[in-house]
Amino acid sequence: MDDDPDEVLVIELECDDWPAPYSRTLTRRQLGELLLLLDDMPEETAVVQENPA
Repeated sequence: MDDDPDEVLVIELECDDWPAPYSRTLTRRQLGELLLLLDDMPEETAVVQENPA
């Protein structure tokens, strides 16, 4: 199955404290890049917590 990296997707985020869901359109490529950034965040946070400025 081939996924088109330029296919447009609608991503909806919902949080209990938000008055309404937040929708955004992204391409599959943009979503992939965003997920990679989010995947790296816990490691970066741990490094900062171990070595505060």
